[in-house]
Amino acid sequence: MENLIGTFKSVSELVDDFESGQVAIPEIQRDVVWKADKIKALIDSIGKGFPCGSLIFWEPRGTDKKLVQSMVRPERLEQFDGALPSYFLLDGQQRVTALASVTLKRDLFKSLISEVEDEMPFILANLKHFPGEIEATTDLAGYSFPWVLFNDLFGGTAQSSPQYATLPADKAEGIKRYIQGLRDYKFPVQIIRGRDYPTVGEIFTRVNSLGTQLTGAEIHLATIVPHWRGITKDFRDYRRELRQKNYDLDLTFLIRAITVVECQVPTIKKLAERIAKDRPSRRHLDKTWKLARTATDKLIRVLQRELLLDRSKYFTSKNALVPLVYYLANARSSNSAARLLQRFFLLSQLSEHYGGAAETILRKDFRTMTDPGVTARQGLQELVTSVDREARQYFRGLRVRPDHVRGVSAKSVLVLLMYILMRKHQARDWGHAGSQLLEIDPKDMQLHHIFPFNFMIKHKPALKGVTSRVKETGAPLGGHGAPFMRTKNCRLGNGGRNRSSLRFLFL
Repeated sequence: MENLIGTFKSVSELVDDFESGQVAIPEIQRDVVWKADKIKALIDSIGKGFPCGSLIFWEPRGTDKKLVQSMVRPERLEQFDGALPSYFLLDGQQRVTALASVTLKRDLFKSLISEVEDEMPFILANLKHFPGEIEATTDLAGYSFPWVLFNDLFGGTAQSSPQYATLPADKAEGIKRYIQGLRDYKFPVQIIRGRDYPTVGEIFTRVNSLGTQLTGAEIHLATIVPHWRGITKDFRDYRRELRQKNYDLDLTFLIRAITVVECQVPTIKKLAERIAKDRPSRRHLDKTWKLARTATDKLIRVLQRELLLDRSKYFTSKNALVPLVYYLANARSSNSAARLLQRFFLLSQLSEHYGGAAETILRKDFRTMTDPGVTARQGLQELVTSVDREARQYFRGLRVRPDHVRGVSAKSVLVLLMYILMRKHQARDWGHAGSQLLEIDPKDMQLHHIFPFNFMIKHKPALKGVTSRVKETGAPLGGHGAPFMRTKNCRLGNGGRNRSSLRFLFL
C-alpha cells in the first residue's frame, strides 16, 4: 500500500514536532483538550507500558500548498511566520495535545493552543510515593512539595529545587527512569501520502466515526473550512463571548444557525453540499454568518430581558432556539413577536417537543415556517399553536401538580420554570452575604421539601433576610414546611390558579 506508510514516533518526537510546527491540527478538528482525569489516565497507561492506540498523519502533496494554507488555523500560521506544516494530525489530536500539556511549559502550550481556557488542568505527582500517587486538578491550592507539576518534572525545574535534593537517591533515580520511559514511549503512526483532499476528508470521516463520536457539524467542517478560511476562529471567539454571558451554545448550534439562514433547512449537510458545489464568495458567507450571529444575539436578549434567563444551563433542549434564530434573521422587527418567541421557547420545553427524533421534528417545523404560502410571522404562530397543543396534552390543562415537582423524578423542565418564577419575584439567595438576587448555577442548586430551620437560625445573612421577608409579607417564620417563596400563579395558560402552590428553596 504505497499511500500508507507505517512508522513509530516517541512521545518526545511527537511533542517536539508539535512545538516546532512540523505537525499541525487542521481546522476540521474539534477544539477540545482532554479533561484532567483523561490526561492522568493516559500518563498512567504510558507509564505502565499499556497500548494507547495509533495516530494518523496526512502528508499533503506538493501541489496542495494553497489547500494547506486554508487548513491551518490562521493564528498558528502567524506564530510560525507563514511556514507550513509537514503533516496534519487526522487522528490523535487529544492524545498529542494532552501529552504536550504536561511536557511543555504551560505558557508555551497555551500559546500553541489558543482555544485553551484558563482552567487548563494541572497534573501533579507526589514524589515520595511516585508514581503511585498522581492527581489531576484545576486548582493548585493546598498542593506543596512533595507534590510537583509533571511539567516541572519534564522540564527539569523540579529536579533543580533544594527540596528535591532531600529525596533518597534510589527514589530520585526511580523518578528519572520513569520520566525517561515516558519520553521514549512509542506510538504506532500511519502516514497517508499522495492522497487528494476529498479522499483525506473521507478517511477523516470514517476514522472519526469510531472512538469518540464526532457530531455532524464536526464531520461537515471537513467540507466547509477549505472554502471559508478562518471561520473556526470566529466560532471560538463568539462562543467565548457567549460563555461570558453564561450561554453555552456549541459548534453544532452555530453551524445549524448558519444553515437555516443560508439554506432555509436545519440539515447541516445541505450547507456543506452547497458550499462545496456552488463555491459562494467569502463575502456572501460572512454576510450569512453575520445574520445568524445577529439573530442569535437578539434571541438571547429576549430570553434575558423578558424571561430573566441569565444562563442556558437550565434549557432542556437548545434545538428550540433554531426556529427562533431563523425567524429573527428574516423578520423586520423582533419587538412585535417577542411574546410569540417566549411562548414557543417555553411551550416547546414543556412539551419536550424536541425530546425524541429531534432532526425529524426540526425538518418538519421548517417545512411549516418556510411554506411559500405563509409569512415568517404566520409560520411562527403555527409552531406556537402546535407546541401549545402538545404541552396541554403533556401537562393536562397546563396545570402543574405537586407530583410533577416531588422527589428525584421531578421533571427538569419545571426547574427551568421555577428559576424563571423566582427571578421574576426577585427571590434572593440567602446563602450569600447581602442576600443577593438569585443567580445560581444548576450544579450548586438544592431543592428542599422542608424548611432548613437550623441553617436559617444560625446563618446571620439568612436570618436577616428572613426577618426582612417577614416584615414585608407578614409570612410566618420557621415551622416545618414553611416555604422560602410561594408562587401563586402557577398555571401557564391564561388565568387561573393552582391550589397546590409550588414551594421551593434555593440556597
